Amino acid sequence: MFVYSLQDPSSPQFISQFRHASACDPVVVEGDYAYVTLRGGNLCGAIESQLEVIDISVIEYPELLETYPMTEPYGLGIENEVLFLCDGKAGLKIYYANDPYAIDENMIAHYKDIDAYDVIPLGEVLLVIGEDGLYQYDYSSLEDIQRLSYIPVYDN
Repeated sequence: MFVYSLQDPSSPQFISQFRHASACDPVVVEGDYAYVTLRGGNLCGAIESQLEVIDISVIEYPELLETYPMTEPYGLGIENEVLFLCDGKAGLKIYYANDPYAIDENMIAHYKDIDAYDVIPLGEVLLVIGEDGLYQYDYSSLEDIQRLSYIPVYDN
């Protein structure tokens, strides 16, 4: 994970890096924490499949706080301390991320029927790309997340 300053957007400046297993997976940031998924078993080199939580409060010295095992994590998103994690065939997982040491103990919802690859939280609406299509959820009430729509994608 590389950290760059965008103080001058036309000339990003390197600040620091966090080294971990080689992987091609995403990073999202909120506040003092970066969340990284590493997916094993692909051409990018990672062996383990996991979620990593990295403390970036001192941006020059990122530090791994916690690692959580996952099945086959892909995309993730975070908004207002709610972490949305696409875990491939294991589905879409939604967690409270207010305690980086207890994310696995704070699952809000688990949609096992979606082979989820990527996610975009947009205020109160969540877009989820699955193997079979595009899903849209209303998560304005985290205790009662509702599917709004589904657009199937067919492989011809």
